[in-house]
Amino acid sequence: MKKAFLLLWFTLGKIQRYIMVITSVILVSLVIAQVLLRYVLELPIMGIEELACLVGFWMYMTGAATGSRERSHIQADLLHVLIKDARFFAWAKTVTSIMTTLLTFIMTQWAWNYVVWSFKSWERSPALMIPMIFAQTSLLVSSFLMSFYSFVMTVDYARSALGYPKLNLPYNSKNWQGFCNEISRKEEGF
Repeated sequence: MKKAFLLLWFTLGKIQRYIMVITSVILVSLVIAQVLLRYVLELPIMGIEELACLVGFWMYMTGAATGSRERSHIQADLLHVLIKDARFFAWAKTVTSIMTTLLTFIMTQWAWNYVVWSFKSWERSPALMIPMIFAQTSLLVSSFLMSFYSFVMTVDYARSALGYPKLNLPYNSKNWQGFCNEISRKEEGF
């Protein structure tokens, strides 16, 4: 069970990194192409900004999900200043994490309703006539991922509050096999 979860964790991380890299390259290429065409060759092409916006949706939303995964998103957290007891701090983080998870579940429901509406209405972009569901699906995928990561964070904080060790999740690790070997060695007592 633990290895299946870790495989899912690594796989999602890799997919997100690939999406961010690919969309970043496409977005930068589109902006450079538009600048060259408009200001150097004086031949502006309609729709490049539109395509960049659609690709940008995926880049930004995947980045938001990755920030949630790595716990590197922007936080306005003053709890550590107000609460000095480690156990009470863990309980406070658990409560805030539960609220965050509930909000991400609500956001996922809204994104689902939006994508269903978009699929029914089949709206298209003005210049290139690209179905807008392409960009709007990124909202659903990222909110689902943020819900998942918030739930994992809640479990992690709850474990700390109950006196159990924190989850040993590799937030930035790229070596799946090495991490699994390390977990196996710890379980065997080496």
